[in-house]
Amino acid sequence: MTTDADVIIAGAGPAGSIAAYELASRGISVLILEKTRFPRYKVCGAGLTHKILQEIPFDVSEVFERTVNTIIFSSGFRDVFSRVSAEPLIYCTMRDKLDAVLLDKAVAAGARVLFGEKADGVRQEKDFTEVLTRSGSYRSRTVIGADGASSAIGRSVGLRDNIMTGLAWEAELTVDAKSLEAFSTTIFLDWGAFPGGYGWMFPKTDHFSIGVGGPASLSKAMMDYYNKFIEYLEIGNRIDSAPFGISVHETRSLKSWPIPVRVRTSRFHLDRVLVAGDAGGLTDPLTGEGIYYAVRSGKLAADAVRSYLEGASPSLDAYTESVNDQLMNELTEANRIKYIFNTAPKRIHRFVSDSDRGWRAFGKVLRGERCYADVRKGFGKWKFLWGLACRVAALVSDAREKHFSAHGFK
Repeated sequence: MTTDADVIIAGAGPAGSIAAYELASRGISVLILEKTRFPRYKVCGAGLTHKILQEIPFDVSEVFERTVNTIIFSSGFRDVFSRVSAEPLIYCTMRDKLDAVLLDKAVAAGARVLFGEKADGVRQEKDFTEVLTRSGSYRSRTVIGADGASSAIGRSVGLRDNIMTGLAWEAELTVDAKSLEAFSTTIFLDWGAFPGGYGWMFPKTDHFSIGVGGPASLSKAMMDYYNKFIEYLEIGNRIDSAPFGISVHETRSLKSWPIPVRVRTSRFHLDRVLVAGDAGGLTDPLTGEGIYYAVRSGKLAADAVRSYLEGASPSLDAYTESVNDQLMNELTEANRIKYIFNTAPKRIHRFVSDSDRGWRAFGKVLRGERCYADVRKGFGKWKFLWGLACRVAALVSDAREKHFSAHGFK
C-alpha cells in the first residue's frame, strides 16, 4: 500500500500545526491540507494567556503586539470600573501572525503542507484512511481533523454530537492615536447585557479588535449589541471618576464566526480518525476562548497517534480518554459556571468590583493559575450544594434566554 504520509492533518490552525510539529519532530511523516494560503485573516480576539503560552512548545513572543495588565469592566455598559494586575494578564496578537508562526515551525520540523486543499470528508478502509478533496484524495495511516467549527472530517465520521453552537461578531477598528496610546495595555470587557452575552475590545499595534458573542439562538440581538458597544466606547463613560471616549475612524472588517462548544463528554475519535480544536467542539463556553484547547488537544492528538503508529498502543482510544479527562472535565465545569453567571451577572460583577479576592480569583483563572474546577471550593462547607445550584441555574438561564429571544433588549 502506498500512502502520502503516515498522518494527514486537515487544517493548519493551532490544533493542526501543533499536532504536525509534535509528530514531525519525532520523525513521523505528516501532510497538512489547508484550504487557504497563509498568512490569512482569521476572526479572533487573539489574546494569548500564560496558560496558552505554557503549552506551545516554542517561543512565539515575536507575534506579541500588546501586553495587557488592565481590564475595564462594565455590566450592560453600566457600573464601569477598572482593575489592574501587577503581572501581565494577556498578550494580544493577530491570528494571521500567530498561525503563520505555528505552521512555519511545523514545516521546519519536517511537515509538508498543501495550500488550497479543503478536506471534504474521510473514508476508512482496512489498511488506510483516505481524505477526499475537490481535486482528488490523499491516503495515510491516520487522520487528524483540525478543520474548524464546521469540520467536514468530524461530520463524515459522526464525531459532531453534543455540540452547542455560539456565535461571535468581530471588527478591526482604526482609532485616533490618542485613544490607541491611552488604552494600549487595556482590555474592555462588558458582560451581563443579555443571557450569555459578552463584548470585548483588545488593543493591537495600530487598531483595536472589537467583538461581541453569545448563544447562536440569540444571533438576532448581536448587531444591536455590537452597535451599542461601539456607541458606549465612542460616547464614553466614567472609569473610577475619570471620563473616557474613543474616536473610531474606520472599520476594516466586520465578520461573524461560529463558536462550537461540546457540552458533555463524548467520543473524539473513530477508528483511525480523530478531531481536535474547534473541530471537536473544544471551546470555553464561558469566554469563547479556543486557542488553549486547540493547542492542548493538538498535543494530545499527536501523543495518541505516535503511540499508535509506533505500535505502543493498539488503538486511538487513549485520545478520547485524555480529552475527556484533561479537557472536557474543565469545559463541563465552565459550562456550569456560565449558568451561575447568567443567573446572577450583576452580583458577580459587583464581586469582582468590590472584592480583591474576587479580582485575584478572576486573574488567576485568566492566567491559568487556577482552573474552573477550583470555583466550587469557594463554597467552603456548602460546596456539596454546588451541583444542585448549577442545575437550578441552568433552568433559570434557559428561561432567561428564551425570554430575551422573545422580547429582546428593553
